[in-house]
Amino acid sequence: MFSKSVQYYDEIYASIDKDYQAEADKAHQFIQQSKRTEGNSLLDVACGTGFHASLLSKYYQVEGLDLDLQMLKVAKKKHPDIRFHQGDMVDFELKRQFDVVVCLFSSIGYVRTKSRLQKAIKNMARHVLPGGVLLIEPWFTPEQWHPGRASMTQVDKPDLKIVRMSYSRQKGKLSMIEFQYLIGTPKGIEHSAEIHELGLFTHQEYRDAFHAAKLNITHDLEGLDGRGLYIGTNS
Repeated sequence: MFSKSVQYYDEIYASIDKDYQAEADKAHQFIQQSKRTEGNSLLDVACGTGFHASLLSKYYQVEGLDLDLQMLKVAKKKHPDIRFHQGDMVDFELKRQFDVVVCLFSSIGYVRTKSRLQKAIKNMARHVLPGGVLLIEPWFTPEQWHPGRASMTQVDKPDLKIVRMSYSRQKGKLSMIEFQYLIGTPKGIEHSAEIHELGLFTHQEYRDAFHAAKLNITHDLEGLDGRGLYIGTNS
C-alpha cells in the first residue's frame, strides 16, 4: 500500500507537525473516562510504524497489529520492546482479549465498504474484555470530503529531501488520494506513486456498526485531532 514511502512515513508526518504525543495523551484520557476493567492491556490495530503504540506504552502494556508487512518491519525495528502482529482488522484472531483496543489516524477508512466496516468493528469488539473500551478515530464523512484538491508536503533534511504531492478524488462512497513522491538522498532522486482508497462512512453508519457489535457508543466531535472519536464500551 505504501510502497517505497514506508521508510519515510514518520519523517513526512513529522514535517507537518502531527503531534503524536498529544494524541496519545488525549486517547489515554478518553480511555480512563470509560474503561471499567482493572487491567491495562492495549491492542493498537492498524498501528503503522508503531508511533502511537510506543507512546501509549507509557500507560499500557501495548501490542500492535497491522496488515502491511513493510510497516511492521519498520515498527519492529523502531520499537523492539513491543510485540507486533500481522493481520487484517476485518478478520484477525489473536485468541485473547484486551482491556483496550484502539484504531487511530483514520485507519478504519481502509476497510472501504460498509459491510467490511461492520465486520471490522465487530471483530475488534470481540477482542475487548467485558468492561473494556474500543476507540475508533474515523475517516471523513461524505459531507466532509472535498474532491479536486491538491496539496503538498515537504521534508528538508541535510541528507533527505522529499516532496509529496497529493490529489483527492471520489468514486461513489470511496475517497481516492493519489500521492506522488520525489525522494532525494545521497544515492540520487527517486519517484514513486501510490493510490489510497478509503470508505466515506456516515455518522449513522459508524453508530450502526458499534450497535451491531453490541457496544455502547459515545461520539466526541473533536476527538484526538479534530476528526472526532467513537468510544465503544463492552458492558
